[in-house]
Amino acid sequence: MKEGPKPSRAGVLHEVIEEILVRKDGQIPTDIEGTDVFLDGIEDLANALLLRWHTRLVASLERGLADEPEDREEAVIEAWRHATWIYWGVRKVIDDLADHPPTEEVAHAVRATACNDWAAMAVAAGLASAFDEPAVRVGHRLELEARRRNLVEHSTARMPRPRTVLGSSRRCSPVERAPQRVGSISRP
Repeated sequence: MKEGPKPSRAGVLHEVIEEILVRKDGQIPTDIEGTDVFLDGIEDLANALLLRWHTRLVASLERGLADEPEDREEAVIEAWRHATWIYWGVRKVIDDLADHPPTEEVAHAVRATACNDWAAMAVAAGLASAFDEPAVRVGHRLELEARRRNLVEHSTARMPRPRTVLGSSRRCSPVERAPQRVGSISRP
């Protein structure tokens, strides 16, 4: 009997993230097969999640600034909100790790990632030119504004729409939504 493919570190991390997004409890799942083999304890797993979050945030920042918006600060705030919408469960886990770090190493990693996130946000907004302490303070202010908006507007960042194959829900007209039969020709 042939065994199935062996899990990889990336595959295990993907399964952990998918489980986090499904569970909605802000806790890191420990029952994923391969977690104990490919991830060296809570510190390694936390670092991997922090890196995935930072990568998602930077991608959202780049996406939000791609069209060179006039209000870069607004674009950065909305980019953070977009990242939380996509990775809401991971963000919830990171917030829990920040509030209740299981080890000092995890606490340090969460703080370091937050500082990098904030500095990246400040630079992207055009409010800083370097990854330094003033940039960290400015970026933190931008994140706090994004969080405030999520609370005030009851943002979908806390409860996302179902994920689709393309990774986001797509709005389309009723004509586009109508199922078509094979072999039939329909005109809009």
